[in-house]
Amino acid sequence: MTRADRDQEGFLRDLKDWSPEVARDIGRDHGIELTAEHWQVIDVLRTFYQDHKLSPPSRVLMKVLSQALETEINSIALMQLFGGRARRHLAQIAGLPKPSDCD
Repeated sequence: MTRADRDQEGFLRDLKDWSPEVARDIGRDHGIELTAEHWQVIDVLRTFYQDHKLSPPSRVLMKVLSQALETEINSIALMQLFGGRARRHLAQIAGLPKPSDCD
């Protein structure tokens, strides 16, 4: 099992430590086994971060996901995939910094 150094909130201390194995470990820590559907969302978010150097706020994330996945996605669908703290868990699993609009 691959373990990466994370801060007290569960975010990677060094974003370069991210790998698919690390993502699977973080997902398991949240009781999530990553499926192809999870990976589609993770890939869209990581691409957005690479292009813009920020974790998108909720509304932007929903718009970006809906466009990229060519299907309407909302916060309920995201919670079904990533649990009750979906935005936080998604950012952690995707190896991104904590979004500014996440508690």
